[in-house]
Amino acid sequence: MNKCILEMPSYTYAQKAERLLRSKGVQSEVKRRSTGCGTVLHVHTGCRAAAAILDRYGIPFILRETGSSP
Repeated sequence: MNKCILEMPSYTYAQKAERLLRSKGVQSEVKRRSTGCGTVLHVHTGCRAAAAILDRYGIPFILRETGSSP
């Protein structure tokens, strides 16, 4: 699983997650949800690694979509 979308409980958590992942070499981007309100984190590479890092540091998220790189 190379790409995924993680739903974050708040914008603050999304920012923290993005900074943490960037420091670990995982590309990601904070975006607004396409429908409704809320914030998601688009992980561009290393989705499994990203989820493991966020779990290790206690940052809550919900995995919403997965895919593979073209």
